[in-house]
Amino acid sequence: MAKKKKCPECPPEGAPSYMLTYGDMMTLLVTFFVLLISYSSMNEVKFKKAMTSLKGALGVLKAEQGARVISDPVPMYEFRPNDFNFKVEQLIKQIEEITEKSGTHEMIRVERSKDQIRFSISNPMLYNSGSSSLKSQSDEVLEQIAKILAMVPFDVRVEGHTDNIPIHTAKYPSNWELSNARALAVVKKFIQLGINPSRFQAIGFAEFRPVATNSTSAGRSQNRRVEIYVNLKQETTDSSIDLNLPDFLKE
Repeated sequence: MAKKKKCPECPPEGAPSYMLTYGDMMTLLVTFFVLLISYSSMNEVKFKKAMTSLKGALGVLKAEQGARVISDPVPMYEFRPNDFNFKVEQLIKQIEEITEKSGTHEMIRVERSKDQIRFSISNPMLYNSGSSSLKSQSDEVLEQIAKILAMVPFDVRVEGHTDNIPIHTAKYPSNWELSNARALAVVKKFIQLGINPSRFQAIGFAEFRPVATNSTSAGRSQNRRVEIYVNLKQETTDSSIDLNLPDFLKE
């Protein structure tokens, strides 16, 4: 009697087990490249730089010479003009409120440009006639200006100006000494408030930089002033500038 043949084992149902791992890997790769394409469409230049650098680092392709992901170094401190402008405007408003309360708002003018802030303060707010000692009523205003100075690291120029009426005293033989002493008094006040002394220039112009006529009392009052220039941009010195000196000074 013939032996019955055994039925071969049926193959397992479904895909082979290795296909699961392979399918997962392919899905992840597709997702990865879709993300790369989406990023490249957002910023093609940065994407190309990133891919070149990545290929060079992995040894796939030699990176182009000079290619890098970040073209500019990241600064340790980010200067935000909008935040700065907002704070400056708030401090200037506080100065206006202080001078409004004291009735001295007409004695201070503020002018702003892209590169500097200029404060022009009439002498009656700061000094008595013929004196360089600061009045106590100027403390609040100078403190608010000092807060602005503390927000930027650049140079500050303080100028003293007088009218054309001459002065002859033991302490101030002329308007040169008086105007310089008044500028210096403001600088010393800022230093007392914590501003770095190396940032300041104190200059006296006497009566030689008028902003109004000296033939009237109102004009002379405008000329008696202290001006504070707050730089918002670092100045550079060019040593090649021709100063047009006379020949006898060039020797």
